[in-house]
Amino acid sequence: MIIMDSKAQLVVDVIAKVSQGKVSIINTVKLLNKSRRTIERYLQWYQQAGIQFVVHRNTGRAPSNKTPECLKRQVQSLIKEKYYDVNLQHLAELLDTNENIQVKRAVYSGPT
Repeated sequence: MIIMDSKAQLVVDVIAKVSQGKVSIINTVKLLNKSRRTIERYLQWYQQAGIQFVVHRNTGRAPSNKTPECLKRQVQSLIKEKYYDVNLQHLAELLDTNENIQVKRAVYSGPT
């Protein structure tokens, strides 16, 4: 099952009509406010994948640079128990030298 918002549904409907020859590409360019090349790409993807072409291919995937939850919990535990009285800059240096952990600043201030 594909869940689409109204904008994606409009794109699917219009591209389907272009594919059937009911609407011209020029009218579609104006209607969707996209370039001719983009409409042609949409049409090509529609012919290959059907209505799934509007769903981004990364939908449902976690980012490759996401910090694992176990590492976040470990850092937050260290902050509570061992490094509770240091500022963020010093914390980053201590984690790097003592614990061999390099994480982004958002991990330090995340929900506890």
